Amino acid sequence: MSAAVALATTAAALVGAQAASAATGCRVDYAIASEWPGGFGANVVVTNLGDPVNGWRLSWTFSGNERITQSWNGSHSQSGARVTVTNAAWNGTISTGGTASFGFNADSGTRTTPPAGFSLNGVACTGSTTPTGTTTGTTGTTTPPERPAVENNFAVTREAAHGDNRYTVFRPANPQSVGRTLPVLAFGNGACAHTDNREVTRALTFIASKGFVVVDTGSVDGSPNGVPSGSPIPSLLTDAISWAAREQNRSGSPLAQRLDLTRVATAGHSCGGLEALIAAQDSRVSAVVSLDSGLFADGSFGYSRSELRKLHSPALFMDGGPSDIAYENTQANYDLVTVPAVLARHPQAGHVGFITGNQMTDGMTTVVQFLDMVLYGNQTARDYILSPSGLAAKYPWTVAGKNF
Repeated sequence: MSAAVALATTAAALVGAQAASAATGCRVDYAIASEWPGGFGANVVVTNLGDPVNGWRLSWTFSGNERITQSWNGSHSQSGARVTVTNAAWNGTISTGGTASFGFNADSGTRTTPPAGFSLNGVACTGSTTPTGTTTGTTGTTTPPERPAVENNFAVTREAAHGDNRYTVFRPANPQSVGRTLPVLAFGNGACAHTDNREVTRALTFIASKGFVVVDTGSVDGSPNGVPSGSPIPSLLTDAISWAAREQNRSGSPLAQRLDLTRVATAGHSCGGLEALIAAQDSRVSAVVSLDSGLFADGSFGYSRSELRKLHSPALFMDGGPSDIAYENTQANYDLVTVPAVLARHPQAGHVGFITGNQMTDGMTTVVQFLDMVLYGNQTARDYILSPSGLAAKYPWTVAGKNF
Protein backbone atom coordinates (compact mmCIF):
# COMPACT_ATOMS: atom_id res chain seq x y z
CA MET A 1 0.00 0.00 0.00
CA SER A 2 1.27 3.47 -0.78
CA ALA A 3 -0.20 6.83 0.05
CA ALA A 4 1.15 10.38 -0.03
CA VAL A 5 0.04 13.67 1.41
CA ALA A 6 1.44 17.00 0.13
CA LEU A 7 0.88 20.01 2.36
CA ALA A 8 2.45 23.44 3.06
CA THR A 9 2.69 25.89 5.93
CA THR A 10 1.02 29.30 5.91
CA ALA A 11 1.37 30.81 9.34
CA ALA A 12 3.77 33.02 11.24
CA ALA A 13 7.15 31.26 11.18
CA LEU A 14 8.91 27.93 10.79
CA VAL A 15 11.66 28.43 13.34
CA GLY A 16 11.67 31.15 15.97
CA ALA A 17 11.64 34.75 14.77
CA GLN A 18 12.07 35.40 11.05
CA ALA A 19 13.18 38.52 9.23
CA ALA A 20 10.61 40.93 7.81
CA SER A 21 8.56 39.56 4.91
CA ALA A 22 10.03 36.09 5.35
CA ALA A 23 8.27 33.39 3.32
CA THR A 24 7.23 30.15 4.97
CA GLY A 25 6.09 26.98 3.30
CA CYS A 26 6.71 23.27 3.13
CA ARG A 27 5.53 20.08 1.51
CA VAL A 28 5.23 16.80 3.41
CA ASP A 29 5.19 13.54 1.46
CA TYR A 30 4.07 10.64 3.66
CA ALA A 31 4.24 7.20 2.03
CA ILE A 32 3.35 3.85 3.56
CA ALA A 33 6.15 1.74 2.16
CA SER A 34 5.14 -1.70 3.43
CA GLU A 35 2.55 -3.42 5.60
CA TRP A 36 2.44 -6.70 7.47
CA PRO A 37 0.01 -8.25 9.95
CA GLY A 38 -0.03 -5.90 12.91
CA GLY A 39 2.32 -3.28 11.54
CA PHE A 40 3.69 -1.10 8.76
CA GLY A 41 6.65 1.00 7.66
CA ALA A 42 6.49 4.57 6.38
CA ASN A 43 8.82 7.08 4.76
CA VAL A 44 8.38 10.84 5.21
CA VAL A 45 10.00 13.63 3.17
CA VAL A 46 9.77 17.28 4.22
CA THR A 47 10.46 19.81 1.45
CA ASN A 48 11.09 23.38 2.54
CA LEU A 49 9.41 25.87 0.18
CA GLY A 50 10.18 28.97 2.24
CA ASP A 51 13.17 30.54 3.94
CA PRO A 52 15.90 28.21 5.25
CA VAL A 53 15.04 26.20 8.36
CA ASN A 54 17.62 25.46 11.04
CA GLY A 55 16.16 22.80 13.30
CA TRP A 56 12.79 21.17 12.66
CA ARG A 57 10.10 19.10 14.29
CA LEU A 58 7.20 17.54 12.42
CA SER A 59 4.01 16.63 14.26
CA TRP A 60 0.86 14.75 13.37
CA THR A 61 -1.94 12.70 14.93
CA PHE A 62 -2.58 9.12 13.89
CA SER A 63 -6.18 8.26 13.08
CA GLY A 64 -6.11 4.91 14.90
CA ASN A 65 -4.04 2.97 17.40
CA GLU A 66 -0.71 3.18 15.54
CA ARG A 67 2.36 3.16 17.76
CA ILE A 68 5.88 3.86 16.42
CA THR A 69 8.39 1.21 17.47
CA GLN A 70 11.50 2.35 15.57
CA SER A 71 12.58 5.45 13.66
CA TRP A 72 15.66 6.51 11.72
CA ASN A 73 17.12 9.83 10.53
CA GLY A 74 15.12 11.56 13.29
CA SER A 75 14.04 11.11 16.91
CA HIS A 76 10.39 10.37 17.68
CA SER A 77 8.18 10.86 20.70
CA GLN A 78 4.57 9.78 21.00
CA SER A 79 1.79 10.57 23.45
CA GLY A 80 -1.37 8.68 22.61
CA ALA A 81 -1.98 9.22 18.91
CA ARG A 82 0.10 12.41 18.79
CA VAL A 83 3.59 12.04 17.29
CA THR A 84 6.51 14.45 17.00
CA VAL A 85 9.69 13.71 15.06
CA THR A 86 12.69 16.02 15.48
CA ASN A 87 15.74 16.25 13.26
CA ALA A 88 18.90 14.24 13.72
CA ALA A 89 22.17 16.08 14.33
CA TRP A 90 23.08 15.92 10.65
CA ASN A 91 19.80 16.93 8.90
CA GLY A 92 18.49 19.86 10.94
CA THR A 93 19.16 22.47 8.27
CA ILE A 94 16.81 22.56 5.27
CA SER A 95 17.64 25.14 2.63
CA THR A 96 14.99 26.72 0.41
CA GLY A 97 13.90 23.94 -1.93
CA GLY A 98 15.82 21.40 0.15
CA THR A 99 14.49 18.28 1.82
CA ALA A 100 14.86 16.28 5.00
CA SER A 101 13.66 12.70 5.20
CA PHE A 102 13.09 10.09 7.86
CA GLY A 103 11.33 6.78 8.26
CA PHE A 104 9.73 4.61 10.90
CA ASN A 105 8.14 1.27 11.67
CA ALA A 106 4.95 1.08 13.71
CA ASP A 107 2.54 -1.40 15.25
CA SER A 108 -1.09 -1.14 14.22
CA GLY A 109 -4.01 -3.31 15.15
CA THR A 110 -6.09 -2.08 12.22
CA ARG A 111 -5.44 -0.97 8.66
CA THR A 112 -3.57 2.31 8.80
CA THR A 113 -4.35 5.46 6.83
CA PRO A 114 -2.18 8.55 6.23
CA PRO A 115 -2.58 11.29 8.85
CA ALA A 116 -5.02 14.05 7.95
CA GLY A 117 -2.56 16.88 8.59
CA PHE A 118 0.92 17.85 9.71
CA SER A 119 2.55 20.78 11.45
CA LEU A 120 6.15 21.89 11.07
CA ASN A 121 7.60 23.59 14.15
CA GLY A 122 4.09 24.21 15.42
CA VAL A 123 2.70 25.70 12.20
CA ALA A 124 -0.10 23.91 10.37
CA CYS A 125 0.71 22.67 6.86
CA THR A 126 -2.01 23.78 4.42
CA GLY A 127 -0.63 23.98 0.88
CA SER A 128 0.94 27.33 -0.02
CA THR A 129 3.90 29.61 0.58
CA THR A 130 3.03 32.83 2.35
CA PRO A 131 4.96 36.02 3.28
CA THR A 132 4.72 36.44 7.01
CA GLY A 133 5.39 40.14 7.50
CA THR A 134 7.56 41.54 10.30
CA THR A 135 7.96 39.57 13.49
CA THR A 136 9.41 40.68 16.77
CA GLY A 137 12.56 39.48 18.42
CA THR A 138 14.87 39.60 15.40
CA THR A 139 18.33 41.06 15.70
CA GLY A 140 19.10 41.65 12.03
CA THR A 141 22.18 39.43 12.28
CA THR A 142 22.89 35.83 11.47
CA THR A 143 24.98 33.36 13.43
CA PRO A 144 28.26 32.60 11.68
CA PRO A 145 28.80 28.97 10.74
CA GLU A 146 30.62 26.83 13.28
CA ARG A 147 34.31 26.24 12.59
CA PRO A 148 34.72 22.95 10.67
CA ALA A 149 36.40 20.27 12.75
CA VAL A 150 38.95 19.62 10.00
CA GLU A 151 40.48 23.07 10.63
CA ASN A 152 41.47 22.08 14.18
CA ASN A 153 44.99 20.91 14.96
CA PHE A 154 45.15 19.91 18.62
CA ALA A 155 48.12 18.16 20.17
CA VAL A 156 47.26 14.49 20.70
CA THR A 157 47.84 12.06 23.53
CA ARG A 158 47.97 8.32 22.78
CA GLU A 159 47.43 6.31 25.94
CA ALA A 160 46.19 3.04 27.36
CA ALA A 161 42.49 2.96 28.15
CA HIS A 162 42.04 3.23 31.89
CA GLY A 163 41.19 -0.14 33.40
CA ASP A 164 40.82 -1.98 30.07
CA ASN A 165 43.91 -3.05 28.10
CA ARG A 166 41.79 -4.07 25.14
CA TYR A 167 41.91 -0.44 23.96
CA THR A 168 44.19 2.43 23.07
CA VAL A 169 42.81 5.97 23.30
CA PHE A 170 43.73 8.83 20.97
CA ARG A 171 42.51 12.18 22.27
CA PRO A 172 43.30 15.89 22.34
CA ALA A 173 46.05 16.32 24.94
CA ASN A 174 44.08 19.10 26.64
CA PRO A 175 40.37 18.30 26.28
CA GLN A 176 39.47 21.63 27.87
CA SER A 177 41.05 23.49 24.95
CA VAL A 178 38.69 22.05 22.36
CA GLY A 179 35.88 24.40 23.32
CA ARG A 180 33.12 21.80 23.25
CA THR A 181 32.52 18.30 24.52
CA LEU A 182 34.20 15.62 22.44
CA PRO A 183 32.49 13.12 20.13
CA VAL A 184 33.55 9.48 20.42
CA LEU A 185 34.74 7.23 17.59
CA ALA A 186 35.14 3.49 18.20
CA PHE A 187 37.60 2.08 15.63
CA GLY A 188 38.31 -1.45 14.41
CA ASN A 189 41.70 -2.30 12.87
CA GLY A 190 42.54 -3.98 9.59
CA ALA A 191 42.87 -7.77 9.76
CA CYS A 192 40.78 -7.49 12.95
CA ALA A 193 44.05 -6.94 14.79
CA HIS A 194 42.97 -6.82 18.41
CA THR A 195 46.32 -6.38 20.10
CA ASP A 196 48.51 -4.33 17.75
CA ASN A 197 47.28 -0.99 16.39
CA ARG A 198 50.55 0.45 15.11
CA GLU A 199 49.29 0.37 11.51
CA VAL A 200 46.54 2.90 12.25
CA THR A 201 48.39 5.12 14.72
CA ARG A 202 49.11 7.89 12.20
CA ALA A 203 45.55 7.93 10.82
CA LEU A 204 43.88 7.93 14.24
CA THR A 205 46.21 10.63 15.53
CA PHE A 206 45.02 12.78 12.63
CA ILE A 207 41.35 12.24 13.57
CA ALA A 208 41.98 12.94 17.26
CA SER A 209 43.79 16.18 16.37
CA LYS A 210 40.52 17.46 14.93
CA GLY A 211 38.73 17.21 18.27
CA PHE A 212 37.64 13.56 18.52
CA VAL A 213 38.24 10.88 21.11
CA VAL A 214 39.11 7.66 19.29
CA VAL A 215 38.91 4.38 21.19
CA ASP A 216 40.79 1.77 19.16
CA THR A 217 41.02 -1.97 19.61
CA GLY A 218 44.46 -3.11 20.78
CA SER A 219 46.68 -2.56 23.79
CA VAL A 220 48.81 0.56 23.72
CA ASP A 221 52.10 -1.36 23.61
CA GLY A 222 50.91 -4.32 21.54
CA SER A 223 51.07 -6.67 24.53
CA PRO A 224 48.65 -9.63 24.81
CA ASN A 225 45.25 -8.61 26.12
CA GLY A 226 43.34 -11.86 25.91
CA VAL A 227 41.50 -10.98 22.69
CA PRO A 228 42.12 -13.19 19.62
CA SER A 229 42.79 -11.48 16.29
CA GLY A 230 41.77 -12.37 12.75
CA SER A 231 37.98 -12.49 12.97
CA PRO A 232 35.48 -9.69 13.62
CA ILE A 233 34.27 -9.12 17.18
CA PRO A 234 31.78 -6.23 16.84
CA SER A 235 31.12 -6.21 20.58
CA LEU A 236 34.63 -4.80 21.03
CA LEU A 237 33.41 -1.56 19.46
CA THR A 238 30.18 -1.39 21.43
CA ASP A 239 32.20 -2.15 24.58
CA ALA A 240 34.48 0.74 23.59
CA ILE A 241 31.45 3.05 23.68
CA SER A 242 30.55 1.69 27.12
CA TRP A 243 34.14 2.32 28.26
CA ALA A 244 33.78 5.94 27.17
CA ALA A 245 30.53 6.25 29.12
CA ARG A 246 32.30 5.01 32.26
CA GLU A 247 35.20 7.35 31.69
CA GLN A 248 32.79 10.25 31.40
CA ASN A 249 31.85 9.72 35.03
CA ARG A 250 35.16 8.56 36.49
CA SER A 251 36.61 10.96 39.03
CA GLY A 252 40.08 12.03 37.99
CA SER A 253 39.69 11.08 34.35
CA PRO A 254 40.99 13.69 31.87
CA LEU A 255 37.77 13.00 29.93
CA ALA A 256 35.38 13.32 32.87
CA GLN A 257 32.34 15.33 31.72
CA ARG A 258 34.23 16.19 28.52
CA LEU A 259 32.60 13.58 26.25
CA ASP A 260 29.48 14.02 24.13
CA LEU A 261 27.85 10.61 24.23
CA THR A 262 25.03 11.79 21.98
CA ARG A 263 27.58 12.02 19.14
CA VAL A 264 29.09 8.58 18.73
CA ALA A 265 30.34 6.84 15.60
CA THR A 266 31.96 3.55 14.64
CA ALA A 267 34.59 3.10 11.93
CA GLY A 268 37.04 0.47 10.81
CA HIS A 269 39.47 -0.62 8.13
CA SER A 270 39.11 -3.86 6.17
CA CYS A 271 38.09 -6.58 8.67
CA GLY A 272 37.63 -3.82 11.24
CA GLY A 273 35.11 -2.25 8.89
CA LEU A 274 32.94 -5.33 9.28
CA GLU A 275 33.09 -4.79 13.03
CA ALA A 276 32.07 -1.17 12.54
CA LEU A 277 29.09 -2.00 10.30
CA ILE A 278 27.69 -4.52 12.77
CA ALA A 279 28.42 -2.38 15.84
CA ALA A 280 26.66 0.55 14.16
CA GLN A 281 23.37 -1.22 14.75
CA ASP A 282 23.72 -0.11 18.39
CA SER A 283 21.21 2.66 19.19
CA ARG A 284 24.00 4.84 20.62
CA VAL A 285 25.70 5.11 17.21
CA SER A 286 24.88 8.06 14.94
CA ALA A 287 27.32 7.45 12.05
CA VAL A 288 29.45 4.66 10.58
CA VAL A 289 32.51 4.65 8.33
CA SER A 290 33.61 1.58 6.35
CA LEU A 291 37.16 1.87 4.98
CA ASP A 292 38.12 -0.63 2.26
CA SER A 293 35.59 -3.08 3.66
CA GLY A 294 32.10 -4.50 3.41
CA LEU A 295 30.04 -7.54 4.28
CA PHE A 296 30.53 -10.50 1.92
CA ALA A 297 27.86 -11.99 -0.34
CA ASP A 298 28.57 -15.49 1.01
CA GLY A 299 28.30 -14.44 4.64
CA SER A 300 32.01 -14.86 5.34
CA PHE A 301 33.03 -14.22 8.95
CA GLY A 302 29.49 -15.08 10.06
CA TYR A 303 27.69 -11.93 8.92
CA SER A 304 25.48 -11.78 5.83
CA ARG A 305 24.65 -8.67 3.86
CA SER A 306 21.14 -8.77 5.34
CA GLU A 307 22.77 -7.09 8.36
CA LEU A 308 22.99 -3.91 6.31
CA ARG A 309 19.23 -3.48 6.58
CA LYS A 310 19.66 -3.00 10.32
CA LEU A 311 21.70 0.19 9.95
CA HIS A 312 19.85 3.24 11.23
CA SER A 313 22.42 6.02 10.78
CA PRO A 314 24.27 7.58 7.82
CA ALA A 315 27.17 5.58 6.39
CA LEU A 316 30.37 6.47 4.54
CA PHE A 317 31.95 3.81 2.33
CA MET A 318 35.48 4.49 1.05
CA ASP A 319 37.61 2.34 -1.21
CA GLY A 320 40.88 2.58 -3.10
CA GLY A 321 39.65 1.70 -6.58
CA PRO A 322 39.88 -1.54 -8.59
CA SER A 323 43.22 -2.53 -7.02
CA ASP A 324 41.55 -2.56 -3.58
CA ILE A 325 40.55 -6.12 -2.67
CA ALA A 326 37.45 -4.64 -1.03
CA TYR A 327 36.43 -2.70 -4.16
CA GLU A 328 33.48 -4.91 -5.16
CA ASN A 329 32.35 -5.40 -1.55
CA THR A 330 32.35 -1.66 -0.93
CA GLN A 331 30.21 -0.98 -4.00
CA ALA A 332 27.78 -3.78 -3.21
CA ASN A 333 27.35 -2.68 0.41
CA TYR A 334 26.75 0.93 -0.62
CA ASP A 335 24.14 -0.21 -3.14
CA LEU A 336 22.28 -2.26 -0.52
CA VAL A 337 22.01 0.17 2.39
CA THR A 338 18.79 2.16 2.75
CA VAL A 339 20.17 4.82 5.11
CA PRO A 340 21.74 8.04 3.82
CA ALA A 341 25.08 6.97 2.40
CA VAL A 342 28.17 8.26 0.60
CA LEU A 343 30.56 6.27 -1.56
CA ALA A 344 33.97 7.94 -1.94
CA ARG A 345 36.59 6.31 -4.17
CA HIS A 346 40.28 7.17 -4.68
CA PRO A 347 41.68 4.85 -7.39
CA GLN A 348 45.29 5.38 -6.33
CA ALA A 349 44.79 4.38 -2.70
CA GLY A 350 44.50 0.62 -3.09
CA HIS A 351 43.68 -1.29 0.05
CA VAL A 352 45.83 0.53 2.62
CA GLY A 353 46.51 3.97 1.15
CA PHE A 354 44.00 5.71 3.45
CA ILE A 355 45.70 4.17 6.48
CA THR A 356 49.41 4.04 5.71
CA GLY A 357 49.94 5.52 2.25
CA ASN A 358 50.15 8.86 0.51
CA GLN A 359 46.37 9.15 0.56
CA MET A 360 46.16 9.13 4.38
CA THR A 361 45.63 12.88 4.78
CA ASP A 362 43.02 13.00 2.01
CA GLY A 363 41.30 9.91 3.34
CA MET A 364 41.18 10.95 6.98
CA THR A 365 40.11 14.47 5.99
CA THR A 366 37.14 12.87 4.24
CA VAL A 367 36.33 10.82 7.36
CA VAL A 368 36.48 13.91 9.60
CA GLN A 369 34.34 15.98 7.22
CA PHE A 370 31.72 13.21 7.03
CA LEU A 371 31.57 12.88 10.82
CA ASP A 372 31.35 16.67 11.20
CA MET A 373 28.47 16.74 8.72
CA VAL A 374 26.55 13.90 10.35
CA LEU A 375 27.25 14.47 14.04
CA TYR A 376 27.11 18.29 14.03
CA GLY A 377 25.32 19.25 10.84
CA ASN A 378 28.24 21.48 9.83
CA GLN A 379 27.35 23.07 6.50
CA THR A 380 30.95 23.50 5.34
CA ALA A 381 31.55 19.80 5.93
CA ARG A 382 28.31 18.95 4.15
CA ASP A 383 29.39 20.95 1.11
CA TYR A 384 32.75 19.18 1.11
CA ILE A 385 31.13 15.74 1.13
CA LEU A 386 28.03 16.27 -1.02
CA SER A 387 28.61 19.29 -3.25
CA PRO A 388 29.94 18.73 -6.82
CA SER A 389 32.51 21.43 -6.02
CA GLY A 390 33.74 19.61 -2.90
CA LEU A 391 35.51 16.25 -2.69
CA ALA A 392 34.06 15.21 -6.05
CA ALA A 393 36.02 18.03 -7.71
CA LYS A 394 39.36 16.80 -6.30
CA TYR A 395 41.20 14.59 -8.80
CA PRO A 396 41.10 11.58 -8.84
CA TRP A 397 38.23 11.16 -6.35
CA THR A 398 34.76 10.05 -7.43
CA VAL A 399 31.83 10.52 -5.06
CA ALA A 400 28.26 9.24 -5.01
CA GLY A 401 25.55 9.90 -2.45
CA LYS A 402 21.97 8.82 -1.80
CA ASN A 403 19.04 9.45 0.55
CA PHE A 404 20.34 12.84 1.74
